[in-house]
Amino acid sequence: KGWDTYGDIEHRISWPKAVNGGDTALVDDCMDTSNSGSFETSTGNKTTAGTARLHVQGNLIRSADGNWLVAQNYFLKDEPC
Repeated sequence: KGWDTYGDIEHRISWPKAVNGGDTALVDDCMDTSNSGSFETSTGNKTTAGTARLHVQGNLIRSADGNWLVAQNYFLKDEPC
């Protein structure tokens, strides 16, 4: 439809709480999306750009086979990272 994406997203992942062998984990990411966005393919004009610090968290659970699965993720608008 005449749009495409550009750039890369950089992640700054941390674990605010220790897992300590448990089956749940909280993962924190302070994403830098400032060098990415969308552009109009016909002109090459960038139409959007991301932000330097986008705070995201996710709850993970360990499945019966030992793999980690994302149970929930959310953006923290009012919490700086």
